[in-house]
Parts: sequence; structure tokens; C-alpha cells
Amino acid sequence: MNSLLAYLRKHKAEGRIVIIDDISRFSREMEGHWALRRQLKAAGGILESPSIEFGEDADSILQENVRASFAQHHRQKNAEQTRNRMRGRLLNGYWPFQASLGYKYDRREGHQGKCLVRHDPLASIIQEGLEGFASGRFQAQAEVKRFFEAHPAFPRGHRGLVRNQLVHDILTKPLYAGYIEAPTWGIPLRKGNHDALISFETFDRIQRRLKEGAKTPARADINSDFPLRGTVACACCGKLMTACWSTSRTGDRHPYYMCFGKACPQRRKSIKRDIVEHAFAKLLDRLTPGPQLVRLAAEMFKNAWSQRVAQAEAIAKNCELEARKVESQIAALVDRVVEATSEVVISAYEKRIAELERSKLLLEEKSGNTRQPKGKFEELFELALRFLANPSNLWNSGEFTQQKLVLRLTFADHLAYCPINGFSNPKTALPFKMLDVICDGANRLAGTGGFEPRDGDFEIGCSRLFERSYRTLNR
Repeated sequence: MNSLLAYLRKHKAEGRIVIIDDISRFSREMEGHWALRRQLKAAGGILESPSIEFGEDADSILQENVRASFAQHHRQKNAEQTRNRMRGRLLNGYWPFQASLGYKYDRREGHQGKCLVRHDPLASIIQEGLEGFASGRFQAQAEVKRFFEAHPAFPRGHRGLVRNQLVHDILTKPLYAGYIEAPTWGIPLRKGNHDALISFETFDRIQRRLKEGAKTPARADINSDFPLRGTVACACCGKLMTACWSTSRTGDRHPYYMCFGKACPQRRKSIKRDIVEHAFAKLLDRLTPGPQLVRLAAEMFKNAWSQRVAQAEAIAKNCELEARKVESQIAALVDRVVEATSEVVISAYEKRIAELERSKLLLEEKSGNTRQPKGKFEELFELALRFLANPSNLWNSGEFTQQKLVLRLTFADHLAYCPINGFSNPKTALPFKMLDVICDGANRLAGTGGFEPRDGDFEIGCSRLFERSYRTLNR
């Protein structure tokens, strides 16, 4: 329209005719219609249409007003009907808006119209990112952003980067947990008719982590050149070591770790990267348990898994009981809302009801998921046991993300490094602590009965050993 007005002003002296098919195509609002008519007239344009004759007399203006008013009513009625249909789809559990990343619209058997279905590979990438943030694999949103950017299939902005707002929207959207909501339309959180990428329990854990805030934000300067940066600390002052490349007189570049603590005796004393990483590799080798210890740990985990599966039905029933209690609380609050007269009190009740509805959904999902394990023990714990048996394999892969994962899974705190003594007294993660407890118990003298369990006592012995180890670690 701006180009048209500019053209008319350019040829104002000659005059130009503007032809429209119908008055509804010119403008669908009364105020906009006459404002545009005045601009066209001021620019020297003449408006004509095969469906109406424009004029300046009273009858022509009345007819034009009626037609423009009808076009405005048609637009408003169409918008109202569209909104009502979309709201009806929401009430029935269908998402009527643009498909979010990881989904696409397609027809499914048993559903009316098109509904959301997984759209791989984006769905798998987003699922891994969400589960990684919930489990702590990604400590901050910035790490999720870098994970998305590492996949060429993930869409980027005009600068070739994934926007922070897009990452936040993905982390806070209940659509990926199989639920939908539209607060501006008065639609509270409800179960959707599409496949979820993650469980609602995982989604709730993500929201809690976002509310608590990231504990260890990822630094942008941590890269594959120095995988131990951000983990290795100076044994003298306790501050984290930095790392850099140094250029010699010959032009060769050499990697170093160093401490910049102001009062530290090791301040600015360079330590070759190869020396630090070689000492770290030896530390991993020392943490590697023997084959017999790994088998014993696997049996303990399997025993605990079997106990958990046996308790699944009781846990599910307890969740159902808690869900019914929450439902009773919701009903009581609804009665209070009906009796309340203060807007402030009603708003507080509605907020509390929304929180209870969320808790109810979480309990119902947990009840359904608890009864049926997601897989067999061997399938779920195979990778974990392989890592536990030899963490050095994953570190020696050379992949930066895998190396950072080794650091998080193996150690519970920063690693103090001394140029003379190397790494000392590392605080290991829970699985390696448990193996250390078992190893300490294995070094005791044998009793009169020996070490071999009697027939039928192996399962009980593993269970007691697991419980004793767990109590020791939680003192």
C-alpha cells in the first residue's frame, strides 16, 4: 500500500485509477476504510470497483458505509468463529497453533483432523537436550544452547546461532511433556492427544531447576584444547586454574595450565598441559575397579532394581491415594471460591487450585509409569556399568563433550593439583564412593565361614551389603 501511495503521488498531476475487486478487499474496518480513502484522494488516486460505484453524494456514501460496515462485521465474525473452534480443539486436547520444533501436523488413526506427531531428527535432539538439563548433564541453559548448535539439523537464526529465547521457550513449554495450556484463553494445563517427548515428572524437574537457577554456568572459553579447565584447582590456594597457549621465540605454541591466585606461591608458574592431563589419566586408572568388584556392584544394582520393581505396585497405589487426597483438596477449594466475595481471596484460591492440579497430574503420571518399568535392567544399566568398569575409555575417546561428562560423573568437586604430588584426595561421585566402601570391606580378614556365600544367601548378602554401603555414604 505504501508503494501504491508513493506511485500515485509521483503521478498526481496525471491522475491514476485504482481498481479493487470488492470493497472487502480494500479494508475490513470502518475507520481504516475512510482513512485510506482520504489518503488515496490526497495522492490524486481515483477509486473504482466493478461491484460498487463510488461517489460523493449522500446515497453513494451511505451505500459505501453499509458495505464497509458489513465487511468489518464479516471479519470480526470470522475471527470469533475461528477462535471458538481453536478453543474447542484445546478443550479436546489438541494443539491448534503452529507446530513447535520437534513436531509436525499429520493425520493419525482415531483422531479427528490433523494432530501433532514427532518430527525427527529434531524431536530426538530436543528430547536429549531436555532430559540432559533435567538430569544435570547440562548445568545451564547456555550448555543446552551449545548442544543444539552442535547439531546441523537444528534451526538457527540469521547469525547462525540458536537464540537464548528459543532455548528458554523449549525448556518451559509443557507441550513437550504431552500437555497443553492456553492461559490467555482460560484453558488450564490439561493432557494432550499427542506423543510426549519427555515425562511430566522430567518437565517438572526442569522447572524446579530453572527456578533455583544454574549452579555452575558454563564458560564460553572452555573448549577442547583444555578439557580440564574449570575442574582443576590449585592445591596451594584452592582457586581454579586457568589455561592458555604460549608462543615461544621460534613461533611454536605450547599449552599450559597455571594459577593466578594473588597470594598463591604458585602464581603464574606454568605447568605443561601434557603433565596435568597425564596425571589425570593415571588418576582415572587408579579409580578403575577390578572385574570382580564390577561384577559384585552389578549384582548389587540388580538386586536393588529387583526390590524396586517388587515395590512398584505399592508405590503406584500410594501415588493414587495421594492423587485422591489432592482431588479432595481441590473440591474443597472450589467450594470456597463459590462462597468468596473478595477478588483477592478468589485469585489466591485459583492460584492454589492451579498448583494442586499440577501436583495431581504429576501423581497420576507417576502412578502409571511406576507399574511398568521402561526396560530391562541389562538394557538400562549396560552403558552405566561399562562406564563404571573403565571410565578411562570414555575419556580417551578425545570427544570434548564426553570428557566433560566423565568429569561430572566421576568427581563430586574440583580436583586439587600440586606440581609435586599431582592429584590428591579427590572427592569422587556416589558410584565410585560405593565401590570404595565395598573395596574396604573386601580387605577384611576372612572368617571361619570363608568368603563364599551359602546357597540361597547371595541375594540377601548383596542386599545387606548395598544397604550398609548406602548408609555409610550418607552419614
